[in-house]
Amino acid sequence: MNKFWRYAAIILLCASIAGCAGMQRKFARKKKQEEKPLPIVTTYDYAKEQRVDELYKKRFLFWKSWQGELIDRMGDGYKKRTECYYELMQNLLEMQKYLNDQKYNELGVFITEIKSVDPAVKKIDLRGSEQYRITHVLEKTKRLIDKRFSYTKVKDFLELRK
Repeated sequence: MNKFWRYAAIILLCASIAGCAGMQRKFARKKKQEEKPLPIVTTYDYAKEQRVDELYKKRFLFWKSWQGELIDRMGDGYKKRTECYYELMQNLLEMQKYLNDQKYNELGVFITEIKSVDPAVKKIDLRGSEQYRITHVLEKTKRLIDKRFSYTKVKDFLELRK
């Protein structure tokens, strides 16, 4: 029993000499953080026509890049193709919201044509012939939409739909 107390005293002495860094950090005072001032945000009410113009330009640019991305990624995995397809459709539908009735219906024809390749784009395994057909449809619609619905062609037909 005497040996036990001797070892316990040695271990206790070593622990007290070495100290416990975790305990010291736990009970040390932390510096107070200064509160940062809140940012001041000012909003401007732009004219409706200007907002529609900017929104259309933005959606057109996004659509163009997503459709180009889908054309480039036709050989890649189906998840990337599906994401690109979803994004391009969202942007086309948003573009359509900013057009008057005449251009709305005209763009609707292209949207229907792109929707026709929806099941094939979402297939896991695409054969070469399917891939070629889809790429051909996407390139054709991209070229025609780019030609007929660029901002310079439709700036007189823009209006905000609900």
